[in-house]
Amino acid sequence: MTGTGLRRLRKRLGMTQAELGEAIGMRTNSVARMERDVLLVMRTTELAVKYLVLTMELKTKRRAKA
Repeated sequence: MTGTGLRRLRKRLGMTQAELGEAIGMRTNSVARMERDVLLVMRTTELAVKYLVLTMELKTKRRAKA
């Protein structure tokens, strides 16, 4: 995953860099550096963010059905 991909998913979640960092146990500046491609997005970070997106989408679908 590239920094652009990480930024896209974070915005899809409607989170700031600080909020995403808090959610996945990472410092805000690390999230910012990954988004700028200064740091590589580790596979574990990618999976954690994708998990957050998946759970958000599942919650949204459940609300829509109710």
